[in-house]
Amino acid sequence: MKTIGDRVRERRMQLKLSQPQLAKQVGGITYQAIQQLEAGGGTKHLVPIAKAFGVTAEWLQDGGGPAPRSPLRAPAPIANDRMQVLGMAECGPDGWSLWNGDVIDMIARPANLAGVPGAYAVYVVGASMEPRYHPGELVHIHPGKPLTVGAYVLVQRRPKNDGDPPLAVIKRLARRTGSKIVLEQFNPPKSFEIKSDDIVSIHRVVGSGEA
Repeated sequence: MKTIGDRVRERRMQLKLSQPQLAKQVGGITYQAIQQLEAGGGTKHLVPIAKAFGVTAEWLQDGGGPAPRSPLRAPAPIANDRMQVLGMAECGPDGWSLWNGDVIDMIARPANLAGVPGAYAVYVVGASMEPRYHPGELVHIHPGKPLTVGAYVLVQRRPKNDGDPPLAVIKRLARRTGSKIVLEQFNPPKSFEIKSDDIVSIHRVVGSGEA
């Protein structure tokens, strides 16, 4: 059964909006509020988000009422099929970074992400994944590609304090169960667990390249 977060995420992706873009369009909220809502964090800001989506709050709440129509005003296409690079800043051990979600650069969209809604890129922070990925290297992220053991992933983890930005990390997915995931890094070699309830999102790395 779909949740409020599921409907918010699906409608946002249908409109081809990133979380920061939606927050800016709604006004008066942060992209972290969008992340928390999509992850099941309550119903705050539901009315202004529904208005930005062109749907009713009732539909976001329980799927009732009129179904969403095609957007009256879609975001302008990015010239030359460009893709956003979103920002991270190093903040602690094991390669964990602060996720700010700001658009810090634009790059040519790689062929394997042509037409993929929500695709983005990030610059690698820290050396925990050397020799696979190096500090400053650009990696491409496919938010809808299935996750398999052995894949490289970008994981966002809930912060300790509400309102703080989530933490983000690029690692290798070593194991996954219904209650946790196990991530692996190379430099130094190490594995560690994250509870599923602490995960905001987990997206697959599908390539890397120059800006």
